[in-house]
Amino acid sequence: MNALRLLAVPAAALALTLSAATAAPAAPAAAPNPAPATVTISGADGGTTVQAHVGDTVQVEILAVRDYTVTWYWYALGTPTPALLSQTAGSAEPNGDSHGTFSVTAAGTAAITAIGRCVPDRGAVCPPWVINWKVTVQVS
Repeated sequence: MNALRLLAVPAAALALTLSAATAAPAAPAAAPNPAPATVTISGADGGTTVQAHVGDTVQVEILAVRDYTVTWYWYALGTPTPALLSQTAGSAEPNGDSHGTFSVTAAGTAAITAIGRCVPDRGAVCPPWVINWKVTVQVS
């Protein structure tokens, strides 16, 4: 009987060691939200989709475009989705450039838009249209 008692203690210790070694690993920590970033958009990005995260800042700079005897000026830079992008700054410069800053406030699909209008040189004539510029912002 003494031999059985002597074997029982090491067997119990072995069982505890094995159960601790096979215990389920701790769940990995949830990935933290990315640090706020600045997303920069230029006039060349028109017609594209950019990615952003809630808390990011979106900066837009659309420069006037010279085309033979006319210059395309940009104005009315803004967003039709203010629940997702909050415009915090914006300006239309006398030279036709337009700038804007937006805070990303909620997830979803947002847009930033502007209108390009023609300003002719003296004696030149503009075409009878405007340019609608748009960038889609996919926010996660």
